[in-house]
Amino acid sequence: MHEVSIHKLGRVVGSYVAKKVSRLDQVEFLAFGAEILLGSILKLSILFLIAAMLGVVLEVAILLVVTGLIRTLSGGAHCSAYYRCLVTSVLILTALGYTIKTVHPFIRLLPTIVLVAISVLSIFLYWYYSPQAPLNKPFSSRAKEVAFRWYTLIAVVMISIILTILGTDSLIGWTMAFALLWQAFTLTPLGHRFIGLWDILLTFKVKGGRQNVEDYD
Repeated sequence: MHEVSIHKLGRVVGSYVAKKVSRLDQVEFLAFGAEILLGSILKLSILFLIAAMLGVVLEVAILLVVTGLIRTLSGGAHCSAYYRCLVTSVLILTALGYTIKTVHPFIRLLPTIVLVAISVLSIFLYWYYSPQAPLNKPFSSRAKEVAFRWYTLIAVVMISIILTILGTDSLIGWTMAFALLWQAFTLTPLGHRFIGLWDILLTFKVKGGRQNVEDYD
């Protein structure tokens, strides 16, 4: 199986745009931007196509927004190549979305204290394990690291307040709770091992291939 080479495609697009605007000195910058844009479009297209087939578009959309927001601040476990990131993200988010929709008729009967407990557990995990910068982009200072920890905690607390107000009867509230807990899990040592296992399972030997370290979601 050949690796999805979004990196190469991004370079082609970046080079083309740079030539069109006569800014050859910006090739690397434009190529990086094109790579991110193309990767995101492909990832979202596949994700929501499968979500639509399973009837969980709303759940997946909420999971994506919440985990995406928190992950931007907290960091988390990584896959080592684009296609592994793509497959892992699609499988996990659609599986979570489908699970939430399936069990919602049962968990909606639980008391609100359960949502509060999930929120408290999530806040503790974020406080203890976040933030986590990628190995190739470490924090430039201790002050920046502390700032991102506070940004993360503020965002998590605000989302926790919203889901608690929505209550256990709300599908959206439960989806937000699962999103917080899942993203918190990816910060833990067990979460890193879990994503690492997927990374290994999805590894295929490609002659002359080039691997890039990318965020899994």
